[in-house]
Amino acid sequence: MKTLPFFKRPYLAKRILDIGSGHDPFKGVTHLMDIDLHQGHERGGNEICAPGGTNLIAGDVQAIPFKSKCFDFVYASHILEHVSLPETACQEIMRVGVAGYIETPSPFLEQGLALASEGTNEQWFHKWFVFLNPDGMLVFEPKTMETVQEFCSCSDGQFMKDLFEILNFNEAQHFFKRKAKTTFLYWNSLFRYEVRNRTVDCKREEKTCRFRGMKEAVLASCNDFFRAGRIFRLRRKFPDCKTVFRKHGHRTAFIY
Repeated sequence: MKTLPFFKRPYLAKRILDIGSGHDPFKGVTHLMDIDLHQGHERGGNEICAPGGTNLIAGDVQAIPFKSKCFDFVYASHILEHVSLPETACQEIMRVGVAGYIETPSPFLEQGLALASEGTNEQWFHKWFVFLNPDGMLVFEPKTMETVQEFCSCSDGQFMKDLFEILNFNEAQHFFKRKAKTTFLYWNSLFRYEVRNRTVDCKREEKTCRFRGMKEAVLASCNDFFRAGRIFRLRRKFPDCKTVFRKHGHRTAFIY
């Protein structure tokens, strides 16, 4: 069962909603909601798991069938990247919950896998790149066959473009920290969000591009002493990554 770090768990919550619980529900959940209770295309065909004593209902995060503020905690993991109307989904999550947790794949993982899987359909279940701005705002940018090819003209965007070009990301993803591959948000009362209709170029607009966080996540992984062995293997497997780091002026503990 899914859980959170012990210091982030909702110990005092009496009513907990897991949206899109699927075959791996959140530990301690009281109510489960899934858009598909039968076929399970989005969960690899696995059957719904409903622990004893929980309430399982069919529902859509864009129209949650519960009264306002009826849950102490709302857990929504790997849901928002799928929706057509993320602004509606965010409003609904805040409407029914007092606090909660949101998790999605990071743009680093989404764009890397999409570029590595060009020509296949497996990467197009997800409609959005989802990331946090430095001020904590949850940002959505459209993920399409066009936008996965787009990079900001800033130094961060160009660094990520060069790095993706020399990596076989299907293999390289496993060398990086989970935090680099995940966007997560803990919220209380409410959270702020922005839904964009394009890839933002921060050199042309006064907005943060998605590549800033991607670069910071890559560098953090390459400075993590607990992952030293994996980063050394990354460096041996993809020796050109050292050239890319040097080209863009980046030096880390294990790639320099």
